[in-house]
Amino acid sequence: MDWIKQLNEVITYIDEHLDNDISKDKIAEIACCSFYNFQRVFSHIAQITLADYIRNRKMSLAALDLVNTNDRIIDIALKYGYQSQDAFTRAFKGFHGVLPSMARTNETNLKSLPKLQFKITISGGEQMNYKLLKHDAFNVIGYENKIETKSAFSTVPKLWEDAWQNGRMESLNEFYENHPPLGYLGIAIGGEWGESDEMSYLIGIAKKPIDNSEAIKGQEHIVSYELPSALWVVINADGVLPEVIENAYHKFYSEWLPSSGYQLADLPVIESYIQENRQEIWIAIEKND
Repeated sequence: MDWIKQLNEVITYIDEHLDNDISKDKIAEIACCSFYNFQRVFSHIAQITLADYIRNRKMSLAALDLVNTNDRIIDIALKYGYQSQDAFTRAFKGFHGVLPSMARTNETNLKSLPKLQFKITISGGEQMNYKLLKHDAFNVIGYENKIETKSAFSTVPKLWEDAWQNGRMESLNEFYENHPPLGYLGIAIGGEWGESDEMSYLIGIAKKPIDNSEAIKGQEHIVSYELPSALWVVINADGVLPEVIENAYHKFYSEWLPSSGYQLADLPVIESYIQENRQEIWIAIEKND
């Protein structure tokens, strides 16, 4: 799969449908991968979620409509998919910092997000240390937390802090088997990152595959998921958090994946915290069609 080509084709599709319905299924079709996986690649390469990019592009064009036409604000709101003027006003002010009505006054500063275009760049940065690992099926068990997507980056560290303080990490130690992925695991569960208001984040450990009900028998609040046999890229991300993790993701999605001959498999990404400043990222992949 030519990731750069697919990314640009999706961007063109989105830009041509900013005043119409943007179909998740169509994006997945153009990208030749699941919508969830496309969001993952997009957000790490573009450094903005897909939902934010679409909203900001709409607000950029809406500002031009306000300045260059006499259309009513409600009509412009409806044009870009907002069912009420209030919802449009909140989105507009969130991006531009002013109310839509102010856009038609002189000397009002407005923002603009141009259409993205992805290109391959060659740089002399640090190497990415990784291995390809064909791993049998395994279970992950742990504590699942519902959090607001928009505040995930600030909420997740607090979840870990609370888990250490309230005894949850100690209770997980009772199940620890030294089964890869090693250490304590952080996993975003589900496929709506950046699209839904809420997401699930699991703090847990890996176990050999057993019946899910047996894995957590008698344990209140602990959940279990089984992950199938898969090919994983295991990235060494040793260093100080969170920068080392962020850099590893960016290097993988923007440099390694586009030229690898692989595509993302439909499985969650696993962050493995083994010791202080020793981490791994597990990303499931499969051969391009």
